[in-house]
Amino acid sequence: MRKRGTEKPIEIFVALFVILAVALVMLKLFQSQITDKQKQLSDFQQEQKVQEMKNKVVLHCQSKCTEASNNGCSRQSLATLCLANSRQVLRPGEYLDLDGNNEISYNMESFGGEGVCEDKVYCFNGLVDTCCAQKIDAGSCGAILSQFWTDKGWDVEDRCNSFFNDYGTCESEDPDDEDFAWWLNEDLADACST
Repeated sequence: MRKRGTEKPIEIFVALFVILAVALVMLKLFQSQITDKQKQLSDFQQEQKVQEMKNKVVLHCQSKCTEASNNGCSRQSLATLCLANSRQVLRPGEYLDLDGNNEISYNMESFGGEGVCEDKVYCFNGLVDTCCAQKIDAGSCGAILSQFWTDKGWDVEDRCNSFFNDYGTCESEDPDDEDFAWWLNEDLADACST
């Protein structure tokens, strides 16, 4: 009988150990599910933040187009639209993190293959397609700005050089991608060279 009494605590200890091991496995599974859900939630929040900021910039661009229409599509109003960009709307330090990498970078995916810097996206980078029955893109804005600056008697070449060099603070990781950057657009360069 004594033998049986000494085996009972060992059986209880083994059973408790098995229960503890199962509980740890269950806790680990639960923890991994929580971590996955937290990552999904974080990714969703980031996407929402980017979309919210993009919507804010798009509304800004649309309001500039509306202003141009209300002003009879004057060259000055269209020039204001062409110069409108994300920095005028977003707070300092904010940018359109289009690729979700949490750093200011060069992006080609978001605007029809035309490269942009995430910290300075212009309305003509695909945020406004047409305004006052005119296509709004880098080439048309080059022509609008060139004519506006000429009308004002300003040095078009100096203004264009300043404009070309104010595209944001990024550089492409792949130099071949920069061939598609809006600031290297031939139509824009042609408009500024006349």
